[in-house]
Amino acid sequence: MSLPTLHRAALSIALSGAALAALTACSSDESRAATSVSASTSGTVVTDSSDDLGSIIIGWGEKHTDTEITTPKPDDVTARCTGTGENLAVEISSPHGWKIKANNPSQTLTVENTEQDLSGEIDTANQFLDTLRSVDWSTPDQVDIAATAQAPADWNSPYGTGRVYLSLHVDCS
Repeated sequence: MSLPTLHRAALSIALSGAALAALTACSSDESRAATSVSASTSGTVVTDSSDDLGSIIIGWGEKHTDTEITTPKPDDVTARCTGTGENLAVEISSPHGWKIKANNPSQTLTVENTEQDLSGEIDTANQFLDTLRSVDWSTPDQVDIAATAQAPADWNSPYGTGRVYLSLHVDCS
């Protein structure tokens, strides 16, 4: 091989290695802070009160209290994003011990409250109309949640069977 041919081969190998390193870095599954957390953009009322529209809502039960239905400010809610696109996973933390985990494209959320010793999976799928989605993954690297669902059976509520209310939008882009 001539010297110019060796230089081209070496340059080609170096560029290929750099491109592979760049692609690997872009597809990293490292956790990162969400760009923003806000109220749901779906326009869906999840509690019985239309006064909640435009608010972040996280909780369960019947009353707006620290131990039941909460409406935290966007600055009080944090979200961590892992992966992108169809591999996006989001972990949300809010005041009063609430934690929510969502994985694209699932309609099932893992919800827990560390202060109340509650945890379980919440199935938000619409039993009657599959096209209605309470967990919307249609915008790349974002999730919009506007869900009202039965609480797990072992969550004891003074009202009988409790309901879980979730309404928020997370942007991971």
